[in-house]
Amino acid sequence: MRIMVYSTLGAVFAATACIALAGPLPPPPAGYQVVQNPITDSQKAAGKADEVEAVKPNDNWPKCVGDSNIHLRYGWRTMAGPDKFVEFMAKVPEDPATTMGRAREEPAGKKMYLGGLLTWRKVTTQAVGCAQSTIVTYNGSWVGAVSGKLVSVSAFHVLGSPAAGQALIDDYANKVKAALGAAK
Repeated sequence: MRIMVYSTLGAVFAATACIALAGPLPPPPAGYQVVQNPITDSQKAAGKADEVEAVKPNDNWPKCVGDSNIHLRYGWRTMAGPDKFVEFMAKVPEDPATTMGRAREEPAGKKMYLGGLLTWRKVTTQAVGCAQSTIVTYNGSWVGAVSGKLVSVSAFHVLGSPAAGQALIDDYANKVKAALGAAK
């Protein structure tokens, strides 16, 4: 019984140490609302990952039906060989353009960036129920290996151009790296 208690306490301390070594993730920018995710919460408690997802309305969104929010997601997860994963993903060709319903998604750039891989996709949607006939949004993702963890930062559903999403990715890639104790 005593061995079982000590083993359980050891596991709790080890999980706590993993979380403590990673440091807390930074809060989302002003104006963003955090979206709770029970799966992320359980992974964080186990010391295997930490992630924040937050949303904010797009500036200048036309009065159209549909999701008008920018989605920002950032965090880290443990995995074997995260640097090898990033190298592998850099070699994988971008997904071709696809059309589903009234939306067309196409490649908008892929490159090594900030010590990781940055990928952009352009989404053109034929609008319904508004004066604007098409809505163009961008989905950007950055992944990198930092302190033995896979780090990711994504900005989805950014209206008009990737510029606002790129600023978020740049800022939060550096903030998450800093939380993990890595240099910018």
